[in-house]
Amino acid sequence: MIKLFWREHRATGLFFFFCLIWMNGLLLLEVDFKSVATIYLNSTLLFFFALFIGYRFLRDYRRLYALNFHNAEDYMDAFKLQTEQAELDAIRLLHKTQAEIRETNDFQVAWVHEVKTPLTAMRLLLDELPSSETKQQLEVEWLRIHLLVDQSLHTLRLSAAEHDLLFEKVSIRQAIIKEVQELQNWCFLKELEIDLAVGDDVLVTDEKWLRFIVRQILSNAVKYSHTGGLITIRYTKNELIIHDEGIGIRMEDLPRIFEKGFTGSTGRKQSASTGMGLFLANQTAKKLGLTLQATSHKGTDLIIRFPEENTYAKVRK
Repeated sequence: MIKLFWREHRATGLFFFFCLIWMNGLLLLEVDFKSVATIYLNSTLLFFFALFIGYRFLRDYRRLYALNFHNAEDYMDAFKLQTEQAELDAIRLLHKTQAEIRETNDFQVAWVHEVKTPLTAMRLLLDELPSSETKQQLEVEWLRIHLLVDQSLHTLRLSAAEHDLLFEKVSIRQAIIKEVQELQNWCFLKELEIDLAVGDDVLVTDEKWLRFIVRQILSNAVKYSHTGGLITIRYTKNELIIHDEGIGIRMEDLPRIFEKGFTGSTGRKQSASTGMGLFLANQTAKKLGLTLQATSHKGTDLIIRFPEENTYAKVRK
């Protein structure tokens, strides 16, 4: 540490001794100035310089105590070595954390797939039951569990969705029909009518993730619709609009409905609300290059905007 301190402050020390020699040279030219006074003056200056150097050494030592300064050429080199070591430690910690997250995600994915097995068995058992109001209610509760499990699985896969995307020509009408069929028991229980005003339009997108977005929006529409209500689904000018005549969304809640975990005043009335559905739908939409928008007037409109066809896509046709 002493050697490193001298390398850092040698310019100060050399300047002091140069000034001291220069002053003594001038004093020698002054014949009336006594030699004893010169000794006192030099001793005083050296004493205060030693105090100053000692103070600086102790202060620097406290600052550099935690650094690996043994192989450093100067202070900057010591800080550089410490920064490199801190960067290596941070990288190791990041890799360790990422490995733990992957391990946790793998465990959760495996758990979700394990849950699907008894759910499938329950579905088969329900199909064997005679038609009744109780069966219909059980089918709806089974569907809600199935939707939550499906949501959990897509949540785990969303961070790596770029590696799972498969863009191809998709019939918007057929994709929506499949999701409506998934929710038909819930719609029957609430006596909901679904008006599908979607033509045979074909878009290039990922069908699985698009259906996931529609599933989140459509399940919310069913959940918050009044018994005997109407859900309208229409597609026009690159916009898919899902409208329900339910309880709607308050104006002050609209800017935050796509935030993670936000349930709003409407969601707080529903104990089953998690505040994750629209958040996941919005995050997925961004992966696909889509945008989501919500409006609320005599119900709720959820709008999925598809990008306009670019020149490259037109040429490929």
